[in-house]
Amino acid sequence: MVDEAVARERREMGDDVTTWTDARRGWVQEVMALARRWYLQLIRDRLNLAFSLTQPAIWLAFFGSAVGRAIDSEVIGTSDYIGFMLPGVIAFTVVTNAMTGAMPLLWDKEVGYLDKLLAKPIARSSLIVSRFVFQFGLGTAQVILVFAMAVAITVEVASGPLGALAILAIAGLLSMSFTALFMALAYRVPTHGTFFAVSGFVSLPLVFLSNAFVPTDAMPDWMRWIAQLNPLTYAIEAMRNLVLDGWSGDVAGALLVLALFAAGSLALATYEFVRHTGERVR
Repeated sequence: MVDEAVARERREMGDDVTTWTDARRGWVQEVMALARRWYLQLIRDRLNLAFSLTQPAIWLAFFGSAVGRAIDSEVIGTSDYIGFMLPGVIAFTVVTNAMTGAMPLLWDKEVGYLDKLLAKPIARSSLIVSRFVFQFGLGTAQVILVFAMAVAITVEVASGPLGALAILAIAGLLSMSFTALFMALAYRVPTHGTFFAVSGFVSLPLVFLSNAFVPTDAMPDWMRWIAQLNPLTYAIEAMRNLVLDGWSGDVAGALLVLALFAAGSLALATYEFVRHTGERVR
């Protein structure tokens, strides 16, 4: 009798493990299927795809080469303005992608396609995670092209290949954070007009009130105070150290700040998504 009870318990535990494994596998399939939807939408609009991938690299080449001649190397602390500017271009790309990355979710909400997705037997979390996966892939491709352009202009990454991977990780963490924030905005505002008004008002000041193009030491006191509260400043400073100076303790501190910022952004996006969808389809 004891042996039969033990055997029964083991079978039940095995069934629970199998069920959990199947559920996890099904969730991953849902995420990849939804991410594939975003991918197909992008590649079908080839002009948008071409500009999305190449614009940051072109901006770095032309804007960096032109403005670099007018910048005092003593102010920025280096004669390599393109290397100094590279993290700023990456940060600007991340913010732009995060804003445009939330737009398809906004259209889904307004045209009613979100309700159709919610009516299907899929996990709601897969709707958000699939967008993160797609944005991370697109952002990684853009950052790699920016890096290739920077290296072609003779920029050398002081921290080497591992530093380049660390910069990709920082850009990915930053992308996830701001994508989550703009997702929260998309689910919060009533119409796309309000979304464009708010995001357009926030995005450029967010970049320029950071150390993207000038060091914080060269800023007025009021602007320096705002820049020190801007999460972009910490991400840019970490990437800039990796490009110009190599590994340092400041990189770890910046990653900690970004991790906390990402956690808060994800919590806000989750709250807004649950608030918006909780009473729509059950």
